[in-house]
Amino acid sequence: MERVIILQVQDREIEITTDTPFVIILRDLMYEGDWQLMKQDFGDKNMLAKEIEKCEYLESHVTLLNETVYDPICFDELLEWLEDKKISPRNFVHASLNGLYDLALDYADRDLHEVAFRIIKYILDVDKNYAPAYELYGSLLLEKGDFEQGIRYLDKAVEIDPWLVEAYSSLGEAYYNLGDYIKAASYWEREIEYAPDNKFTYFMLAEAYRKINLYDRVCSVLERFLKIDPNSILGLYELMEAYDKVGKNDQARQIEERILKMRPVYASDVEVWSRVQLKHGNYLTVEEVVTQMLSDSTKAKTHLKLLLFISYLKQGKLEEAKQLIQEMKDQNIWYLYGKKELFSEFLSEEEMQICGIS
Repeated sequence: MERVIILQVQDREIEITTDTPFVIILRDLMYEGDWQLMKQDFGDKNMLAKEIEKCEYLESHVTLLNETVYDPICFDELLEWLEDKKISPRNFVHASLNGLYDLALDYADRDLHEVAFRIIKYILDVDKNYAPAYELYGSLLLEKGDFEQGIRYLDKAVEIDPWLVEAYSSLGEAYYNLGDYIKAASYWEREIEYAPDNKFTYFMLAEAYRKINLYDRVCSVLERFLKIDPNSILGLYELMEAYDKVGKNDQARQIEERILKMRPVYASDVEVWSRVQLKHGNYLTVEEVVTQMLSDSTKAKTHLKLLLFISYLKQGKLEEAKQLIQEMKDQNIWYLYGKKELFSEFLSEEEMQICGIS
């Protein structure tokens, strides 16, 4: 400990030391800003008790002590300080681990995984039953390609906390990447059971069943999804395709008619909605909706421009179409190459040659 400065507060001298910022970090990181909880663990440690008392005095007479005193937190420096002060994980009886967990997430988001792993290890030294730490550890291991260990930690997470939906999501993704679509589906089914509003999971679950040609289950999943989000044109479109696969052609055509009467609410719905409209020759409708969406957006959306290009060309607006396709060629030629299927579906060879995209 080194003295940094002496503060004169009323008739009292307050000695600020190199320990003071670490004490404030500990309060914020492990006790959610609560000095009283921290004192329950460290009130009998002479050095820390004095530092806590000084900090409480400063907050009551001068100013609040917050992250401006210590940001950014370097976990390795904090760990070194804890070891120097002989503070072990066993001392944190009344601590909350949410702050440390958030710190581990922050390091992981910055791809500093090794530091994140050290934080998680410390969390589990404090509380071996803290389920979110196992979930984060397992997810990071999956990112590194260690599926066996990653799955083991994720399984441990849901064993401790069956409501930890993030773990089910990661387990589903792990088994999907391993090609075990039944197992992936089983975990995504459990995720939906606990968190029925996780919309993206329905599409992943449907894709897992689609991989093994269980189209009856694909239909069931998408039907459940559309009960919570009837405005999803993407959900309707995928259900229409699934109905066709199982021979429910009348239901598929009913959905198609429904899509024709709708307007997209979500940007992710525009392409499938446009496919249905273009198939039925509603070129002006596509032009009007896509033009409006482009005017409302601050960013250039290449996929929207491509749909607008097709609607122009099908209406015989050749100059507008040529200008738009040239603009897209200049900006992202590889995107156009990847959309060959879309061109082939709606444009004739002659139309593609006119605009130089054959």
